[in-house]
Amino acid sequence: MQKKLIALAIAGLVSAPAFAQSNVTIYGVADAYVGFGKHGENDFRGVGSGALSGSRVGFRGTEDLGNGLKAVFVLEQGFNIDTGEEMGSGYQRQALVGLAGSFGTVALGRQYAPGYFFNHDGLAGAAVGPQSILSAYAGMTITPNSPARWNNSVTYTGSFSGLTARAIYSAKGVETGEKPSEDDAYGVGLEYANGPLKVSGVYQVSKNIINDEKKQKEWGLGAGYDFGVVALNASYQSADNLSGWKDQDADLWTVGLGVPVGAAGNVHLSYAQVKFDIPNASDTKVKSYTLAYTHALSKRTTAYVAYNRTDNDDGEVAGLVNYGHKAGSTFGGENADLLGVGIRHTF
Repeated sequence: MQKKLIALAIAGLVSAPAFAQSNVTIYGVADAYVGFGKHGENDFRGVGSGALSGSRVGFRGTEDLGNGLKAVFVLEQGFNIDTGEEMGSGYQRQALVGLAGSFGTVALGRQYAPGYFFNHDGLAGAAVGPQSILSAYAGMTITPNSPARWNNSVTYTGSFSGLTARAIYSAKGVETGEKPSEDDAYGVGLEYANGPLKVSGVYQVSKNIINDEKKQKEWGLGAGYDFGVVALNASYQSADNLSGWKDQDADLWTVGLGVPVGAAGNVHLSYAQVKFDIPNASDTKVKSYTLAYTHALSKRTTAYVAYNRTDNDDGEVAGLVNYGHKAGSTFGGENADLLGVGIRHTF
């Protein structure tokens, strides 16, 4: 009997850490495609990563502190599934810790700015979508890409009866060795979602440590409505003083739709255009559209095929395929095309 009691005590000690960690969740996305594309003199044939969602692995957890208060954390690293290499160093996508309660969540770390959630393109911010391509190319921080992940930041997120409020302040200079005020950034966002309707607005301001002549100021408004037979989305966003250069501005608008096909399929069509206004230079435009079909093989696995074309004015080189040109020829202005067939699994 005494040996049994000792064995039970040891088993309890060994299992205690497992129970203490039971609120930690491992999650992730594995997304890869076979792609064929061209941009100028550059051809692409091979495997790409993250056409629908960036491949990642992460850990999130909570601890109940009592009185409705919880400690929360997220550690999330992105990787390129085509090479197996991590993106950046450390937890490149998110790394945060904070407190959550009925008031919302306050967190510290590397986090998403409100502009990361500004998705009204019919493709939910997918990398193959026109809004993602053009906002990243223009250097906007209202984008579903890395420019909307800010280091050394404090955030607030609260959801109340369908309304979600987000706010962020980032003192990026702490980690670069610059003065804290030289490249700080801040932003606010509101999103209202009620059944088939979704409306959102974002405002963000950031400095540039290389050129701090002017603050880059951005705003965006978007809306979407799901009619059942078709889901419609549209957005407009504007950026002033891109990269801190005075009066170098850009305006981007997007329209998109999604049509369900059977019980598991969806057709997606999205179009976007960005116009650049640069002092003492000709205005240029870049237009991009994506046609895609997604098919849910299960709740966690989606097969897809997507085609994107991006049309560039003279001097512009936007697109999912890197630009290549002959020596002595006019730079830029070529169309970029990419066709991808892939699969995404979430866990």
